[in-house]
Amino acid sequence: MHVGRFSLALVLSIASLAAGCGASTPPPASDATKAPAKSAAPAPAPEGEAAAEAPSSEEGEEEAKPPEPSFAELRKAVMACSVGENGSLDDCEAYQQWSDAEQAFENGKATPELLKMLGSQDPKERRVAAEKLDRTLTEETADAAQVDAVLNLAEKERDENLVELFGRLVGGLPLVKVGKIDRAIAIAKAHPASDYTDGFLRIVGFGSTNRDPKVVAYASEASKDASSTRRAYALNALSDLAPYFPDEACKVINALRADKDDFVKSRASERIASIGKCASFTDKLLDDLATVDVKKNVSFEMGMALQKVCKRSDLTPAQRKKGSKAARRLTDATTVHANTRSYAMEAAIGCDPKDGPAYVAKFKNDKDKTIAGQATALTTPK
Repeated sequence: MHVGRFSLALVLSIASLAAGCGASTPPPASDATKAPAKSAAPAPAPEGEAAAEAPSSEEGEEEAKPPEPSFAELRKAVMACSVGENGSLDDCEAYQQWSDAEQAFENGKATPELLKMLGSQDPKERRVAAEKLDRTLTEETADAAQVDAVLNLAEKERDENLVELFGRLVGGLPLVKVGKIDRAIAIAKAHPASDYTDGFLRIVGFGSTNRDPKVVAYASEASKDASSTRRAYALNALSDLAPYFPDEACKVINALRADKDDFVKSRASERIASIGKCASFTDKLLDDLATVDVKKNVSFEMGMALQKVCKRSDLTPAQRKKGSKAARRLTDATTVHANTRSYAMEAAIGCDPKDGPAYVAKFKNDKDKTIAGQATALTTPK
């Protein structure tokens, strides 16, 4: 799966951008719209099954769609766009058409021209090329030479408004398939722009395109980075890879539950709770959730962790008892944010489906409207 390669439907013609205004030529009238020939008498109406099968007189041929603009027309129009803040082209209609167009780019036929644009001295041209290649240079269309060409240019990219985009582009390429994963990782490690590295790490572990032990090793190394942002991206990558490489990935995710950054720490707990292949860490997770300091801020991810672990069908009776106790403790703590408590209420029922609903129902008249509403929603028969 390649991130960022989904396009909206193309609905406008490029002609209005290049020429200012003008209507497209309507399609020729179909036989259904021409005047009928005269006849001596009207044909009898069909009866029975024939009548049911006869097409309605209102049904005619579908109106032919006008052809999409050519690559040259799309490029000319998008290059006329004015650049906004941070190089953005989002407010330009021609840019939207460039992004949405499909016929001019199908089966990788525009890749050679896009690669030329990617090496342009004009940052606007590099931007539009990178964003289009991010959607069109896929496992089905890319070859090793094309991926190498992108890597060569990405390694040299220094524009602060483009490096993150280039990192994402490279991270989504079929690097493993064409044998370029080692080089791509080396570039990401050595690139002087941290945004490039973050963009690459953000994408490379997502989906099936680069599902590989080398990516697990790279993300594991990044999980020890000084930047909490990079550690968070590493956590996301490892979470996507853990179902396929649990021995390596789950261990690192569990270690991140002790991260010095509150978000990374809480997110790691939520992630490990939701990954069935990380079940060996469930007892330790439940022990920690049962002793969390309710006098301090308890993030909603911790509540989500309880909710997700209590949804699992593989819990032992002892684990369900631990989960129920932790969930009730969080729910009872009025010092904890209502969102976190709401997740804990759901966990109380998930881990204890017999007695949990009666416990949660006691909060239907809670003075906190969020808590009362959640209690009602969870205990009202559907």
